[in-house]
Amino acid sequence: MGDLVSARYCDVKLQGKVMRNLIATLFTILGATSVQASEFPPNVEMNVKTIKALIDAGSNPKNPHPLEHHFYCLNQECLSSLMAKGESLGYRAANTGTSIYEGTKYWYGDLIKEAILDLDLINQENSLMLKFANDFDADYDDWGTPVVE
Repeated sequence: MGDLVSARYCDVKLQGKVMRNLIATLFTILGATSVQASEFPPNVEMNVKTIKALIDAGSNPKNPHPLEHHFYCLNQECLSSLMAKGESLGYRAANTGTSIYEGTKYWYGDLIKEAILDLDLINQENSLMLKFANDFDADYDDWGTPVVE
């Protein structure tokens, strides 16, 4: 197992998810209704699995970990606004850039904040990131962090 344990298991899964997210974003742009803020349940099952994998890999859950929340946008303004909002709330913007997948250009970036591996805390972070994604018409691709002993 490598030093980085993430909710993303492999590039193939990521590419499929990016396409599904891009399609979902297109539906939103073309008129699908948006979800209310109260409807952003965290991905508890994935959070439990990721925390367990980190602990199994040697992470100390009581030590702060740099939680990296991964986002994708269909335009630069979306990503810039989302990163600025995160920075205003104490997150660090990092790993930003652009890429093309099957002819569609997209922008990506991470919001990073130190946190212990506490399920309740991570669930709150997860819900907040889902809300950010909705507010800025972005796609949230979950979180990851390196092993911290």
